[in-house]
Amino acid sequence: MKILKNTLIVSSYLLLVALFFGGGYAIGRSGVKDTATSEIMPTPEAVETTADKIESPEYELIIEEGVLKINKCIDEEKTVISSEEISESVFPREDVEELKRGVRFKRLEQAQQMFENFVS
Repeated sequence: MKILKNTLIVSSYLLLVALFFGGGYAIGRSGVKDTATSEIMPTPEAVETTADKIESPEYELIIEEGVLKINKCIDEEKTVISSEEISESVFPREDVEELKRGVRFKRLEQAQQMFENFVS
């Protein structure tokens, strides 16, 4: 009788421990989406076409009507980032002509550095 009682106590203890940890795991996993099976991976072709569509901006330094501007250029859209009035007569004519056509930069820091050279 004592062996049966001890066996029942140990079995019930193990069952409670299993329910406690199993229930905690189930509650912890509720609301978690299984991303490994439900996420669709893009094909290499889709990745290439998406990368082609993403244009990195270029920066343009240009003089328009006596105002030196830094434009952020994405495709044909230009947004003025910074501008400052300058006197064109102070600078060499070749530099001013080049700036009137616009000088393009890949990085904003490069455009800002040249902008500061003309403004200061």
